[in-house]
Amino acid sequence: MSAARRAAVIGRWTARIAGTLMALFFLAFFVGEGFPNIFRLHWRESLSVLALSAAVVGLLLAWIWEGLGGAVALAGMVLCMLLTGTRGIGFLLVPAAIGLLHVVCWWRLRSAAVGWEVPRKVLIVVGAAVGFFILLCANEMFGMPPLMTPALHPSPDMVGTWEAKLPTMDAVFTINPDASVSGRIGDATLIDGRIIYSRSWFGKLMNWRTDYLIMGTLSRGDRFTAPLTMTGVGLEGALFLSRRPFGLKLRKQQVRP
Repeated sequence: MSAARRAAVIGRWTARIAGTLMALFFLAFFVGEGFPNIFRLHWRESLSVLALSAAVVGLLLAWIWEGLGGAVALAGMVLCMLLTGTRGIGFLLVPAAIGLLHVVCWWRLRSAAVGWEVPRKVLIVVGAAVGFFILLCANEMFGMPPLMTPALHPSPDMVGTWEAKLPTMDAVFTINPDASVSGRIGDATLIDGRIIYSRSWFGKLMNWRTDYLIMGTLSRGDRFTAPLTMTGVGLEGALFLSRRPFGLKLRKQQVRP
């Protein structure tokens, strides 16, 4: 086989592997965050979601129909970049480049009976890597907390009483040095409250979830969770109570001398 065709085969497998990982990344995001309701979005945002979904389908379709899948992925990414402008264009260039590589390799090899393929050992290693990636994604999305997450020992800045005003009630959380949390939400008292790290190193790398999670039960029997991130002025995130989300901005009570 000529060097050009050998390079095209290598490019084909590079595009397949990279495209699969990229598709898994987007699918994991959709599973973790939920697929947006396109009927409630602005038409530009709805079209962007559909274009991104088409690109994911194209990257997976390229395993069977390389040229068609690559063209669909490339077209979806180009449309998405046109709709979003310069916002996030650097990241979107990656799946667009993978789609283009699929098309180029298909064009180069379309009339050739390719007899050289990637060695089986390489495929086994790649398959194991993809499986490991899927396990990491599943652990990060469904673990509470995910495996590999260290135990939280609250810092002095975090220990204390935090308050937030909600539309119909207020929330008061007292974080203790042993990571237990007491307080109340409205007129209901917290039972067995605790604060934990909400993500592992992989979650930080993928920018999934928040740094912390307060969870527990209220005196009236409702369970709640509050994913939070430390900001310059407090803890911000959301409160999920009876499956209803509330925006949450906690501010620390100042201790009077």
